[in-house]
Amino acid sequence: MTDRAPKRRWSKRIVRTTAWTTAAAAFISALGAIGAAPTPAAANRDGPAGPVRQKIMIVDPAGPAPVQVITTGGGTAAAPPPPAPSTGGSGG
Repeated sequence: MTDRAPKRRWSKRIVRTTAWTTAAAAFISALGAIGAAPTPAAANRDGPAGPVRQKIMIVDPAGPAPVQVITTGGGTAAAPPPPAPSTGGSGG
């Protein structure tokens, strides 16, 4: 085989320092990008002719729909009587 020296590993201190430095740089660059972004158009309500005005129209709702009652089957309006209670005996 080849006579190469094995690759040397980084120490924990170097790995942690690199991770913290990378994270801090990413955080600061994100803050810079947010700070450099233009303000949204919704915040600037004044157009070239002055502030934007909205018309609001209130319309009276139509009256309630008429109630339609449909009966089926005919017969009396009273409910049938409840069944007689059972004593649970032997029928006699």
